[in-house]
Amino acid sequence: MKSNQDDTAWIETFTGRKFHILNPVAAEVHIEDIAHALSLITRFTGHTRVFYSVADHSLRVSRACDPMFALDALLHDGSEAFTSDLHSPLK
Repeated sequence: MKSNQDDTAWIETFTGRKFHILNPVAAEVHIEDIAHALSLITRFTGHTRVFYSVADHSLRVSRACDPMFALDALLHDGSEAFTSDLHSPLK
């Protein structure tokens, strides 16, 4: 496992682990952290009439696509668990 020399730019995840935002290490990414964060982050910057999470969106996309790509579809917004999202039209 790669060690992270820069210990200044990190966030504490739901599970209490460090995630180094400027120098990410794969071993610091845990599915529990992604699932928890995306379940609380809303789509469309929260501008919906009912709560619609990124996790719900990801599940819907995963179920709608070819099963061969279901995992890719499920995790297509996974980075938002750590970095948030830049919304259109600024993307």
